[in-house]
Amino acid sequence: MNVQKVMLSVGLFLLRTSIVVLVIVGIYKLGEYAYNCGYSIVADMAAEPEPGRDLKVTLTSDMSVKETAQLLERRGLVHSADIFQIQLKINKYEDSLKPGEYILNTSMTPKELMKVMAGEVEEEDEDKEE
Repeated sequence: MNVQKVMLSVGLFLLRTSIVVLVIVGIYKLGEYAYNCGYSIVADMAAEPEPGRDLKVTLTSDMSVKETAQLLERRGLVHSADIFQIQLKINKYEDSLKPGEYILNTSMTPKELMKVMAGEVEEEDEDKEE
């Protein structure tokens, strides 16, 4: 009977140790996921390196922010529709996107995409030297 008690104690110890290890790994993975999501939101990284690809995108007046973000994700302009929706809200562009046809590039950052679709495109003064 002593052998059975020892085996039971060893088994319970291994079970408890396994549970603790699984909880620690789960917490680590959750933290890693949260960090990656947070970083993606503030990093403002383009979907592709320059020169990227030009794509025609049409926004209609009945499109929701979610539908717009999903369209950009499908076209390869943003990595994640969910992250882009959060970026729109943080940058206060959620209600500023205007319907229309846009030529967007996959090397544009999410903030640049927002500015174009909100009609805030700034003129580039590369040719003007004063």
